[in-house]
Amino acid sequence: MRIVIAGAGEVGLNLAKALSEKNEVYVIDKDEEKIEYIKDLNVEAIKGNAANLEILNKANIKKADIFIGVTGNDEVNLLSGLAAKKFGVNKTIVRVGNPEYVNKPFVVNHPMGFDLIVCPQLALANEVSNLITIPGAIEVISFSGGKVEMVEFVVEENSSIAGKKIAELNLPPNVIITAICREDELILPRGDTEILVGDKVAIVGKPEDLLKIRGYFGKPVVKNVVIFGGGTIGSYVARILDKSNLNIKLIDSNPEVCENLCSILKRTRVIIGDATDLDFLIEEEIGKSDVVVSTTESDEKNLLICLLTKSLGAKKAIAKVEKGVYVKLFEKVGIDVALNPRKVTFYEVMKHLRLMQTHTLVDVSGMTILEISVEKEDLSGKKIAEISLPKKSIIGGVLRGEECLIPKGDTTLKMGDKLLIFTTWDEIDRIEKVFK
Repeated sequence: MRIVIAGAGEVGLNLAKALSEKNEVYVIDKDEEKIEYIKDLNVEAIKGNAANLEILNKANIKKADIFIGVTGNDEVNLLSGLAAKKFGVNKTIVRVGNPEYVNKPFVVNHPMGFDLIVCPQLALANEVSNLITIPGAIEVISFSGGKVEMVEFVVEENSSIAGKKIAELNLPPNVIITAICREDELILPRGDTEILVGDKVAIVGKPEDLLKIRGYFGKPVVKNVVIFGGGTIGSYVARILDKSNLNIKLIDSNPEVCENLCSILKRTRVIIGDATDLDFLIEEEIGKSDVVVSTTESDEKNLLICLLTKSLGAKKAIAKVEKGVYVKLFEKVGIDVALNPRKVTFYEVMKHLRLMQTHTLVDVSGMTILEISVEKEDLSGKKIAEISLPKKSIIGGVLRGEECLIPKGDTTLKMGDKLLIFTTWDEIDRIEKVFK
């Protein structure tokens, strides 16, 4: 296939790397330095504005099968995407940062003709909200349109499940432990599997059932939340949490931003202040917070804010990180959760481009999780033990209607079942061959 990518930033670069192995890829960007860097890949690099028709023609847009707009400019992405559709490109995908263009994280088959619009800021805000409402979680992922969620958490010394075997937990119906990540090893849990301190445990179930096992996560219920930054992500998190019974503060240094938010938010206390001013933080008793969320435009400032608030006593810190390479660094120095909006875009685009029944594709602690529908007739009626998956891949759950089934070797698959498959990125192609 011929694929045209507008934007050679972090997302565009990673997409080019992933797609250029089996496709003819053109990359457009105005930045000379980025163009020079991307020339080392097996792609055709073109310098210029992707919204310029002459530049699009240089990329052979009329012969392209797919167009992906991921520049840092919403209007360029939208305009170039519309032009691509006009030229007859079969599939167009664009990223926007301003939620004025969309009202939810992902929009499929947009009325303007786009096959997919991704708003990573809104997606990130939803994830932050989930992390806050499920205390102790380091990752919360929705499957099947929100009917089922997976919560990943680290087992701490004070957790009630530390040292216990799976069979001893008495989990609610339709709640299953699907995987355990122990020192980079992926473990398929069985009844006699012992849960150890430091394990990263993934539990799948209905949202209302997961709330019944909050005590397993080893963290108290969240009451006090402070959000730093009133931009797109911070304000959207506040809007979601504003409907809850939490005590919420939102802090921003811009009076106009704060004035606007005051007219929108009903229960959230909006405060004008400098988040890096230690005296201000002490005065506002930020150290008594259960969760602090830093969503300013600066990665460095987000890191400083989180470290300052944790040093004052805040229990948990969540930071927005624009540079993907910083994520592990943030978590290494004590930030509980570091979230990268660009990662959201990359995975959503890759999921959308895959020619299989993959409903969710996410990366968690080195694991890639697929939600795949059983739609091949020869798979219906087969037992899980009869399906040949790669060695590093496991079926961690079977979603059948409203039920979450614990997968066993003799579990028989049915048409329409959705399988949660825990694997690694390099084994996805092999799994596709099984289910396509």
